[in-house]
This record gives sequence, C-alpha cells and structure tokens, in this order.
Amino acid sequence: MMKKLFIAVFLFTSLAGYSQEKTYHEQVLKYFQVNGTADQYSNATNGLFDLLKNQYASKNVPDAVWNELKTETPKQVDRILNMLVSAYRGSYNQEDIQNMLAFYETGAGRQMLTDKTALDYEQQKEVTVFYNTPTGQKILTVEPDIAQNIGEISEIWSRDLYRMMVDKLAEKGYTM
Repeated sequence: MMKKLFIAVFLFTSLAGYSQEKTYHEQVLKYFQVNGTADQYSNATNGLFDLLKNQYASKNVPDAVWNELKTETPKQVDRILNMLVSAYRGSYNQEDIQNMLAFYETGAGRQMLTDKTALDYEQQKEVTVFYNTPTGQKILTVEPDIAQNIGEISEIWSRDLYRMMVDKLAEKGYTM
C-alpha cells in the first residue's frame, strides 16, 4: 500500500512540475510576442534572405525557390524563441515573467517598447513604478547577462540558419 502511495505521489509531483515548466515556457514565449522579440527575429530572417538574394544575384535563382525557402521562416523563428527561453530561465521565475507580461501589455509598457522618448508624464511614472518593483530591479540587474546570453544564442542561430539556407540552395543546384 505504501509503495502504491509513494508511486502516486511521485507521479503527481512529476506531472505538476512538468505542468509548471510548460506554463513557464509558454509564458516566456508569449512575452517574446508582446515585447517584439518574435518580430525582431522574423525581420532578421527576412534580412538574411535579402543578403542571400544579393549573394546569389548572378545565379538567377527563381522567385519560386526563394518563396519555398521562406516557408522555413516561422519554424526558424519558433526555434530561436524556444532557444531564448533558456536565457531567461536562469534569471527570471514565473512570477517575474507574469509581472513583465502585465507591464508590457499596458499603454506605458507598449509605448516604452515603441519609443521611450514619446512617454508622457503619467507613462513615465508607471515605468518608474514598475522598475522599482522586485521584478523591475531584477531586470536592471540581470540585463547585461541576459543580453550577452541572447547575443551568443542569436549568433549560433543566425550562423546555423545561414548554413542551412546555403545548403538548401546547393541541393537545388545553386552554389556561390
């Protein structure tokens, strides 16, 4: 009887941990949508295609091939966003992510992301209040480390993405 109870408790705590982990991951991904990170990497992918088109200009790669390669964009953006969750995991807990989401969904938070210089007086007060919270203070403290981690992850991702696209072009007979 004790063995069954132990197994039941173990399974319950394992599932609860998995559920919390899944929720954390999903919330960070939502945060990346709200704070513009997802758009930033989508734009970076588009920039990569512009670069490749210039590099392959003399190869007369048809638009159909470029369009086919561009279908990779959503999958590759999802890939980098999932990689970036790890950069946040060591610094922010679930409550921090919830607080960040709540702030960046406000008018002041959205304006801050769009153009900090256009914040009105009331929005500036809201921003100050947020950055004086434990989460806001944590953001200010860990920002350099997070930025470095994101930079390293982004570099790996962009290098791998470039190689993948060059390889796909080579498979279709287009080499530099």
